[in-house]
Amino acid sequence: MTATTYAATNTRPNWGGSDADLDIHLEAYEGDIDGSFRVESLFRSSSLTNFKSVADRSNTWRGDRVGGVTVKGRKSGVALDSQRQVNEKFLITVDTTSYIRTTVDYQDDWTAPDFQAETSAEHGSAHAKSFDQAHVIQLIKCGSWVAPADLKASGSFYDGITKTMTGYAAATDAEVKADLIVKAHKDVLADFVKRDLGGSLSEFITLIEPDAFNVLLDHKKLMNIEFAGVEGSGNNFVMRRVAWLNGCRVIETPRFPTAAITDHILGPGFNVTAAEAKARLIVFHPRKTLVTVEAKPMTVRVWDDEKEFNNVLDSFTMYTVGIKRGDAVAVIVTD
Repeated sequence: MTATTYAATNTRPNWGGSDADLDIHLEAYEGDIDGSFRVESLFRSSSLTNFKSVADRSNTWRGDRVGGVTVKGRKSGVALDSQRQVNEKFLITVDTTSYIRTTVDYQDDWTAPDFQAETSAEHGSAHAKSFDQAHVIQLIKCGSWVAPADLKASGSFYDGITKTMTGYAAATDAEVKADLIVKAHKDVLADFVKRDLGGSLSEFITLIEPDAFNVLLDHKKLMNIEFAGVEGSGNNFVMRRVAWLNGCRVIETPRFPTAAITDHILGPGFNVTAAEAKARLIVFHPRKTLVTVEAKPMTVRVWDDEKEFNNVLDSFTMYTVGIKRGDAVAVIVTD
């Protein structure tokens, strides 16, 4: 385009340099600060684990497991047979502190707005994500849980359940994938009934990762009001909601590991293999499955490191997640 006759000599406020081509405008800052999306812990807020505290007492929590007994019969005059009830203890040890430390040099703090509230919120979200994923990882570990031999022999404990959705990875039709999810889910519930957990199936929770949740929305029966009963199931395609599946409450969560983890902050017991990272759904009984042992509740501390001329924001907690019994869990994975 053709320039005006004054273009070369115009005085341009807030444009520096001999040619007035260096932008030196002041930013119109109004204190708007964007950060990570805020996250609250699912496992803390929804009571999906059993909390135990060892604070100021020990680093180890103990639980006990007992085996079943067998009904016998006798005729008149026949001696009674006694039987031993098997019992075992299991231990969960807390040995790692989860923490975040943020430091700000005094001089940077003196010459900038205060971000402490936003930084604290970032800490909270990060801890919530880490806490929930640790629990999801332990639930996935339950799929390969092996019951103690003597308790298993008593008929009261079983091995964990891992169900593979054969054909899921290769399927291109969402309805086919949705059918595979629903069928696998029904099958593991039948396994729970065979383990005498049928009376508490309504207490089971199904965690599902977002991509599998999207697939479920294409299931014809699940989203059809004709199959939802008189009062409805709470499932709604328009509202992108799947609240119930085969009588179990469904909770979507992005905390499923999507790749192998080799250096988890809580130690090697929380590392994830590539096979375990294929988990898409977890069906579990909250009261019977996990134990969260806490030695130090979440603590936030702001302090001055005068020697280093820094303000320090620390947030830390000391906990671990153990398996109470892995036979009340089923992990559904892709092939």
